[in-house]
Amino acid sequence: MREVFIPLAIYMLPAFILFYMAVDVFWRNPKKVEHRLVSLSILCYGMLFLSEYVRHLLPIEYSPALVTYWFGNAGIMILSLFTHFIFKASLLYKKLPAFLYPSIFYLPLVPILLTYVFQENFMNSQEFVQVGMWKYPEFNTAYLVTLTVSNLFHLFVIVLLYYARKKARVAVQQKVLSLLIYAASFVLVWDVIFGYASIRGAIPPYPYIYGAFAWAVALSYALRKFDFLTSSHKRFETLYNLNPAAIVLIDRYGLIESANPAARLLLEEGQVNQLFFQHFIPVKRQKEWIQHLQHSFSSEEKLTNYETKIITASGAEKYVVMDGDFIFIDQHLHSMLIIRDIDSTKEDEKTIRFLAYHDSLTHLANRRSFYDQGEKAIREYQQLAVVLIDLDGFKNVNDTYGHQVGDAFLVHVAQLLKHSMKKSGLASRVGGDEFFLYLPISYEHEIEDYLDNLLAAFEQEPFLAENIEIPISVSIGASLSPLHGNELETLIHNADQAMYEIKHNGKNGYRIYNESMEIKPLVL
Repeated sequence: MREVFIPLAIYMLPAFILFYMAVDVFWRNPKKVEHRLVSLSILCYGMLFLSEYVRHLLPIEYSPALVTYWFGNAGIMILSLFTHFIFKASLLYKKLPAFLYPSIFYLPLVPILLTYVFQENFMNSQEFVQVGMWKYPEFNTAYLVTLTVSNLFHLFVIVLLYYARKKARVAVQQKVLSLLIYAASFVLVWDVIFGYASIRGAIPPYPYIYGAFAWAVALSYALRKFDFLTSSHKRFETLYNLNPAAIVLIDRYGLIESANPAARLLLEEGQVNQLFFQHFIPVKRQKEWIQHLQHSFSSEEKLTNYETKIITASGAEKYVVMDGDFIFIDQHLHSMLIIRDIDSTKEDEKTIRFLAYHDSLTHLANRRSFYDQGEKAIREYQQLAVVLIDLDGFKNVNDTYGHQVGDAFLVHVAQLLKHSMKKSGLASRVGGDEFFLYLPISYEHEIEDYLDNLLAAFEQEPFLAENIEIPISVSIGASLSPLHGNELETLIHNADQAMYEIKHNGKNGYRIYNESMEIKPLVL
């Protein structure tokens, strides 16, 4: 029974474990080249153990053939597959000429073909001796050469892994590569100790394959623990797709690799993959975005509260703010952008800013805006006229026709004032039925011409409400800078005095402040 259970335990148990790991690695991501290479490598390790179990069961005269056509060829396959994997996973393959990749990694398979063509063994020992229950290869030149080549390969693997770790910029990658370096170093030491030492009778033949078993376990553990090769899209697929925030994955050139449903909804584009994200940025902002993206990738600085505009597929512009961080996918650096639509917030901000300096009903400047800009205008222009307008009989309009008509009446007057202003002047509603204006003038009588035209406009364009014509009657007072003062408050006060005089002496006219306070009659 001992002769039955011991071989099962030392050969078949590791073989089944390795076959399971090979299938597990493959099904994690069967589309990935790296997964397929690792899976085949682990499968070949399993074949080494299975080969030894079969060789143990058969008479010793079958050992040369099994080692030649099975055991040795599986070892060569491991050499080719794993070299290919290391170059692929570390991106070293990009430094190879295109015509060499990946065929160069499979040159060691030539001896396998030669073995089958010439029916001769070119590498492995063909002489075996039985010691107890085990059948050992002779320590001849073929055996030692094969073992030495295998050890040199393991040393080469360690150098490649060390180089890849040195180039790695992500902590997870560095941990994975460090783990593989330790495992490969252990395998090399194991092979040297148990490969060259002759401990026949105490341990099974080819004891160095147990080092390979440790290596395969370490590789599978690294893949499982750190998810070194699996697609991050698959790992976070549910969160990614259900997230209400728009998320896009772009490379260093701005090419969109992936976008979640919220992003496609924001951009109003059903298929955005393989489009450049800068195509959704307004032309005048594209240069700034590209420069920012390039700087971000070169410095690996996170994107924080980057505010810009985007253009949707329908041509609509929206304000957005973006945050982003970097992740490695397929060993390439990508930026994952989280995009928030702040268009409605921006519109609210614009409305708030507008209302801070404008009258909500007429959209003219308000009192605050008039005072702020009026002070600057006095310093900027050599001569400035300040005009105060009060509507005559506005209370009767409200009482007779209602406040809705009264509001529409005020809007009509505001539009006439706005159309009458020069570009450098300002019309404002400071409250109720009162309006303040300022306008630069070149000579004193220019204000008289302006006010004459304004009164004529009021007369020619009365307000119409439901086919009812409501005439516009106003009392106007004006003062001039610097003739009547250099301070805005002084000019307003003097213009108010002039308006008071016209208000109490016939109304529907204007007066320019002067010391004699003569009222200029309105000529109709």
